[in-house]
Amino acid sequence: MKPIHALSLALAAAALSACTPAQVKLPAGFDARADAHAVSGHSPRRFNQPLHFGPYSARRMHEGDTFSWQLASPGLAWRDSERPYAFTLTTQGQPPVEVQCLSRQSVLRHDDGDSSLEFDLGAFQGPVLSCGLRLGGAGPVLPLELAVKSRGFEGRFDSPWGPLAVRSLHGFEGSRWTSMEAGGFELLRAGEPWMVVETLNAGRVLIANDLDARQRVTLAAAGAALLLFDADLSD
Repeated sequence: MKPIHALSLALAAAALSACTPAQVKLPAGFDARADAHAVSGHSPRRFNQPLHFGPYSARRMHEGDTFSWQLASPGLAWRDSERPYAFTLTTQGQPPVEVQCLSRQSVLRHDDGDSSLEFDLGAFQGPVLSCGLRLGGAGPVLPLELAVKSRGFEGRFDSPWGPLAVRSLHGFEGSRWTSMEAGGFELLRAGEPWMVVETLNAGRVLIANDLDARQRVTLAAAGAALLLFDADLSD
């Protein structure tokens, strides 16, 4: 999927000024009430290396190998793949958050000898990302799931403060263009954005600044999981 992902984003970004790096379009007014953190370790992604943004670090990284299987017939091939990853999100003054995830991908490829097409079958395969988060190594496991929908990705995160909707973002600041591929994700509580994870360029994480420290570290752990999922999409 990497060529399609890169080409789609590149075409949309080309509509922006050549001097301005592409940025995902944020929910209205969110930049004024959020703290923005640049990400290191997302792009380029190095296997099993930590992620960092602001005061948060995803350490003790365990990225498993991708397990794939394929069914093939003349002109058609169906390939499924799964990859586990796990990490511990840490920040000063807060208990660590342990995270375990499994990403899935299902692709149908048609090849007639002269050309080939790939179709993402994720919409028919259930969640493409399933994660469990545990705060402080104790208490309930908090599920985070993401599925393919007609306009991108949608899912939910069952946080201790109630369910948060998760949606992919496809617009660009300063442009009317949108991309078929996700340029980021937003997490919303009752329609109000709590966090935006931008996956363009090196990446950014923006977290609402009126949340308390425990809420912010929990969101940061979910944000790191989404950044690693995006790295899977780009492989």
